[in-house]
Amino acid sequence: MKTVTTDLLPNGNLQVSVPICLKQHGNGKKVIVPGADAVDPGRQAFLLAVARGRRWQKLIDEGKVENVKTLAAAIGRDISYVARIVRLSMLAPDIIAGAIAGEDFAGLSVDLARRAIPDLWSDQKELLTR
Repeated sequence: MKTVTTDLLPNGNLQVSVPICLKQHGNGKKVIVPGADAVDPGRQAFLLAVARGRRWQKLIDEGKVENVKTLAAAIGRDISYVARIVRLSMLAPDIIAGAIAGEDFAGLSVDLARRAIPDLWSDQKELLTR
């Protein structure tokens, strides 16, 4: 792929050429610039939500809080939000590892917590690869 070039035009303006690649992503397109650190804010938000959900589930499992309702009150969040995020802690490890590695699963976002997530890990993988 070409590199960034800068040319001085006859009228005194600068023309900067930057190679980009457009990739279909969800319901829109994503611009990928070669050599730039590819940070996907949606993926980062998803991974943060998974980490948060796992931490909250651990607090419940260890008995530090009684249930989602008391946890939500303790951290000052809405009960339904906390329950949705805790649901993400039950995702298959290979789905989470894939998200960390940058694999592009359809439907992998924080909004996944709003839908019913199958209990079986194989069913989860099938849901995300449709």
